[in-house]
Amino acid sequence: MWYWLIIAGVLIGMEMLLASIALLFAGAGALAAALIAYYLPGSLHIQISVFAVASLLGVAVYWKRKRAGSEPEDMDDAIGQKVEVVPEQISGQLRVRYRGSEWTARLINPAADIPVAPGDILVIKGREGSVLLVARE
Repeated sequence: MWYWLIIAGVLIGMEMLLASIALLFAGAGALAAALIAYYLPGSLHIQISVFAVASLLGVAVYWKRKRAGSEPEDMDDAIGQKVEVVPEQISGQLRVRYRGSEWTARLINPAADIPVAPGDILVIKGREGSVLLVARE
């Protein structure tokens, strides 16, 4: 039983370091196997089966829900929308508020659009990954 608890601790610890959700489910599978080991000592094949099934089932349910609920966001409707520059700057990057959350932004024409101050209104011209490309109106 103790070896399953150690495996669970290692897997969950690695999850915290790597942020790989699969390791969390593997850790939960190891905890389930530890419970089986506690109640049915000497049943290693059942413990391994419970570990494998619980881990795979958890990952499968997670990926199915993630895939069903995370359609890629279409940013075509964002082009032309106005955003407000927020005061919080992270390592010198421009931050703007769009649809109720803060985004990293980059000025398309920095020479013409400087200075930009908190509260200024800019317009979205495009996107590169998760960075909004913005310019003055």
